[in-house]
Amino acid sequence: MAIPAGRHRQGAFLALLVLPLVVFVFVVFLWPVARFLALSVDNSDISGNLPRTIAALSDWEPETGLPAEPVFVALVEDLADAKRNRQDGVLAQLVNQRVVGTRFLIIKTSRDAADGKFDMRPVRESLLAKHAGWDNPALWREISRQKSAFTDYYLLNSVDVMRGEDGGITSVPADRAVFLDVLLRTIWISAMVTAICTLLALPLAQAIVSAPPVWSRLMFAFVLFPLWTSLLVRTVIWIIVLQKNGPVNATLLGLGIVNEPLNLVYTRFSLYVAMVQVLLPMMVLSIVAVMRRVPTTYMRAALSLGASWLTAWRRVQLPLILPGILSGGAIVFVFSLGYYITPTLVGGPTDQMVSSYIAFYTNNTLNWGLGAALSLQLLLILLVFAFLCWTANAILRRKTSG
Repeated sequence: MAIPAGRHRQGAFLALLVLPLVVFVFVVFLWPVARFLALSVDNSDISGNLPRTIAALSDWEPETGLPAEPVFVALVEDLADAKRNRQDGVLAQLVNQRVVGTRFLIIKTSRDAADGKFDMRPVRESLLAKHAGWDNPALWREISRQKSAFTDYYLLNSVDVMRGEDGGITSVPADRAVFLDVLLRTIWISAMVTAICTLLALPLAQAIVSAPPVWSRLMFAFVLFPLWTSLLVRTVIWIIVLQKNGPVNATLLGLGIVNEPLNLVYTRFSLYVAMVQVLLPMMVLSIVAVMRRVPTTYMRAALSLGASWLTAWRRVQLPLILPGILSGGAIVFVFSLGYYITPTLVGGPTDQMVSSYIAFYTNNTLNWGLGAALSLQLLLILLVFAFLCWTANAILRRKTSG
């Protein structure tokens, strides 16, 4: 059936209205995020700055000892170019991430190579005499692996594994195996915060919906009030409230419940309290929005048929408000995964979440590849969680329609 020309014009007009938003989201959000995540597999700064050296190492075997003269010649030429192009710092940092302690070796060798200190032949002896660090076989083995512009180095490190000497995947040393614990800790804290918010929000939402209009609006205002306050301010307030000479410890001491102040702040407890306080309004709003659409006559009918209040709520009310619980849980869980300020300020040293490590690697150590790999982990968790929510909603809709 032919579509009327008027509907074509209406569709084109609506597309023009939406186009600025689509362009804005793509330019300021999707493209930068995709570009940042691509750093998790980007190896061009090493392979692009050491092309001659990597090519000369193609036939080199680590068992034969140090590379021959042509490899050292290629290395000097590459490092001299890197110094002239001001890429020696980036190159030194990336190589140092793989072989710790080589940063200044790369920088000093690049400077000497650019100054022509290795123009005389043979280069190998003069280079080893001036910079003995180049007699490390592990350094040459690592450089020989950097053939491709892409690498799995950061992705493997983000799950505490690495390439061994034979090229196979092996676990990192125990003192470096931290990221899996951080990832599991992030998921656990987010799940616990979501569960606590759900348990607290259900009775609060029920009270808001069931109360007289004046009290309902008043309670709703108390729920919304924290959202008008800065997240940083709310987090700092919890540090003041929970510190040793804060009002909570003063009250406990005054009532004789404890004999000395408790360590409440900078613990997992304080982290849960602060995150729940911040995220609880979102759960309440989601549940209230669905609960208001459930006729009160349903509960009264169940109660009139002899069911207890708990049974009526569990078998009548709860199935009808599950969509609100799911949407609220999704919002709280997603926000919890990416939390940075609250765990950093209120949590203890063992309560830091993935976002804190992402900030550390991108701002402090400038290890953007590892920061991007950890960000990719969060994105994959979000996708898996979104799929689970979508499946749960689909099952719920099928049961409701059935």
